[in-house]
Amino acid sequence: MRRFRAIAFATAIVSMAGSARPEVPAVPAVLAVLGNVTTSARPVANALVIALNLSDFEAVQTFTGIDGTFSLPRLRAGVYRIIAVRQGFIPAMTMLVPTAAQNRVTIRLLNEKNTRAARDVNQEIWEIRGSLPPDILHELDQVLSPPVQAAYDVPRLRGEMVSMTGVASTSQSVPAVAQTALGVQGRIGDNWQVGIRGNLHRIDDPSNDTPFGAALAQSSVMSMEVRSSDSDAYRVATTKSWWRYRDDVPVADHQADFSAHNFEWQHGGNRVGVRYLEQQNLFERNPFGSDLIEISGDTQLLQTRRSDVGVSLRVAQESLHNTANATLRTADVAANASLELVPSFIVHYGMASRIAVDGTQWAPRTGAELKIGRNTSLIANGMYKVWNETRGPLALPSIVIFSDDARSLPRYTYSFGFVSGDERSDRLSAVVTVSAIDTPMRLVFNDGFEPFWDGMYIDSGDVRRDVRLSYRKDLAHKLAIDVSATSGTASRSRTGAIGSGEKTYLTGDLQSTWTPTGTSILVSYRELQQPQHTGATYRSERMNVRMAQSLHLPLDLKLLLGLEVAHAANSPFLLDMNEPEGGAKKYMGGLAVNF
Repeated sequence: MRRFRAIAFATAIVSMAGSARPEVPAVPAVLAVLGNVTTSARPVANALVIALNLSDFEAVQTFTGIDGTFSLPRLRAGVYRIIAVRQGFIPAMTMLVPTAAQNRVTIRLLNEKNTRAARDVNQEIWEIRGSLPPDILHELDQVLSPPVQAAYDVPRLRGEMVSMTGVASTSQSVPAVAQTALGVQGRIGDNWQVGIRGNLHRIDDPSNDTPFGAALAQSSVMSMEVRSSDSDAYRVATTKSWWRYRDDVPVADHQADFSAHNFEWQHGGNRVGVRYLEQQNLFERNPFGSDLIEISGDTQLLQTRRSDVGVSLRVAQESLHNTANATLRTADVAANASLELVPSFIVHYGMASRIAVDGTQWAPRTGAELKIGRNTSLIANGMYKVWNETRGPLALPSIVIFSDDARSLPRYTYSFGFVSGDERSDRLSAVVTVSAIDTPMRLVFNDGFEPFWDGMYIDSGDVRRDVRLSYRKDLAHKLAIDVSATSGTASRSRTGAIGSGEKTYLTGDLQSTWTPTGTSILVSYRELQQPQHTGATYRSERMNVRMAQSLHLPLDLKLLLGLEVAHAANSPFLLDMNEPEGGAKKYMGGLAVNF
């Protein structure tokens, strides 16, 4: 009834205005409506604005910009109710009775804690919902829905522990391995969630009979995450790894050490992180260490229904040990944006830059996404370094995780491929990438349970070419299959470089879970080939097969079984087998428990 009273009142105003002032010209058939949405102190960005025609109940929508302003599409002449909605605020409405072609409105939002105002407005919103078309009603519900909570915030306390041991069956020269992981997650009060995880991976020395003696390699990781209900997240992590080189490697210290400490704060689309890294003999035949401290962050400046703009900044300083005047300071600034030209075509654009004491680099990049079906898209991206000023030969290698190589700024890179399916069930993607490396890096293939020391050294000037495939399938919520594979090369760029030459890598991972019986299988395959400075070529093949079977006890206990088969030739590491060339087979066993 209140809605029809408002229509009658607005109609009466228009009628009286027409009869009292016949000399006033008629309102144009098309109306322009501009406005802004604010609180008591500041503008409100990304608020949903709906214009509802009170004569035929047709509605249009738009979103406010970063300064709180909005511009509605051209409207037909009529009386409108303008509604502004933003999660965390009480919806606000105003009546628009146009008397001119150009119209401006101002809408003020109140905090949702104002219960008296919320009660009155919610009643009006429920009356209006029945007049909104389905697409705008869906947008309204999306804006008003509360933020999604973290997946682990339901129980008060939850934990898991995994312990595995691998022992060779025949050769006494093959070292044993042991790995233990512990995780605890829970809530503090009703607004905070806490998660703590630890992981210890150790490779024993078969020539050392001392109980708990020195290991060939060891890695330990500890991380903690604290998350609040208002989307704030704090993460702290520390990592320490070390392993030995063979005696024929001419380094001052035959042990490589690596440690890192990370802190990260995240709120919505904003993130700030601090990282400290220290390494010694991490790169073969480079007997030096370094300390690195890095501060990075990124934020989203603007986000609307059809476009977004984000900026990221990274400042780092790295100093070499026992080397005079060997300190590098770099600042990376990047900006990324996307624009939806039409629903089936999205353009991505931006730029990446690096300012350092040894030169300045600037590289614009662009890309596009073309939808050729309901859930299928063709993607293409490219970047080219148009400015590359270098003032010194010093270039320290960087550690790059294969799945996240954004830290490097290559001379050029381009990729193309397709993505098909839905993230929640089926997903298929294939992407081909070509990039020319400007600074040396150690490429680490990390899937969570492979040897942490294995990786590939790619020198400055090498050209990487790889193809990445992934497939995900969920069959009737009973069988889940996740497959990923990568094949690539890094071709020789110049003679005399450390680790130069033809380098190849092949990876494959399969994860499958059968829900009715609680059975899961994980298969991992790695094949690497890389020339060494001695002239020999390091080759390694490794396959891991692991199965977890729930025992269906009152306590969620799982039996873990596995097999690892490895072969290495001319390995620079004193790890898998003590012979320069040989194979190893290990049988894995262990238990996992959830509590």
